[in-house]
Amino acid sequence: MPDTADFAPSADEVQAIAAEPNRDEIFVRALDLPTLSLKQARAAVAQQLDILSPLPPAQVVSSVVLVGPVEDGLNRFAVGFAPRELLARMTEGGERSVALTGWLEGEAIAFRFDRPGAPPGKPDWAARLEAATIAGLCLAILLAGASVRMGREIDRVQARDDAANAQVQRLSGETASLTRIAAAWRAAQAARPAGVIDCALGDLAKATGGPVSLTRLSLAEGQVSAHLGAPASDATLTALRAMGFRAATPPTAASPAPVAPSPLAGPGDPAAAPVVRDLQTTAADCR
Repeated sequence: MPDTADFAPSADEVQAIAAEPNRDEIFVRALDLPTLSLKQARAAVAQQLDILSPLPPAQVVSSVVLVGPVEDGLNRFAVGFAPRELLARMTEGGERSVALTGWLEGEAIAFRFDRPGAPPGKPDWAARLEAATIAGLCLAILLAGASVRMGREIDRVQARDDAANAQVQRLSGETASLTRIAAAWRAAQAARPAGVIDCALGDLAKATGGPVSLTRLSLAEGQVSAHLGAPASDATLTALRAMGFRAATPPTAASPAPVAPSPLAGPGDPAAAPVVRDLQTTAADCR
């Protein structure tokens, strides 16, 4: 159906006609067309603007209103022309449109003029500013939403990072503890032979009742072997046996070895052997 919305003025337009005085700046022309479409009428006005307009096309803004049918299937349109400067002054407050009264054949017609844009061939800075403002608001809304989502993602990442840091600290503490235990174990392993020998020598000193003279001392195959520099007395031998010492097996004829007289065999015994004590016994006594 043809768009005939402007065929009759609305109540607001009638009120605007009554309130708006007749302005000499408003020019009205009649245009008969074989259509009821305002869209086609506006297109026809745009094509003939330089003929219909009393002012240069760059200085006017047009508005089209359907008046009614005429003879031979034609319909009359009232075309109003308002100076661009007038509309610019009337829309300084930001209004999108303004209603002005024009006269055609003694009849008052309400025209609604949109806020004028830039003249033809010139940039419409107002329209660009409005579009830029709308785009800026849309961008601000998008950025706000993105900021909220980013904040939530940052919180999740921070929580995972805190959990990872706690795990790293726990593992670092366990590693430090294992390092200290390993160092203590290595130190104990390094100090154990020396401690065992020191304990055995202390027991020898206790058994002999004074300083001990040794010709040889060794720690091998789990045993401490000590060769006394002089034969021990019977009391010393008894004390040595009580402390866990024993005489080693004398060397055989197949593998003779020149050693000192055995302290446990008694004076003049040609079968010389060292005084031997097991490490396990020594370690148990020295704990």
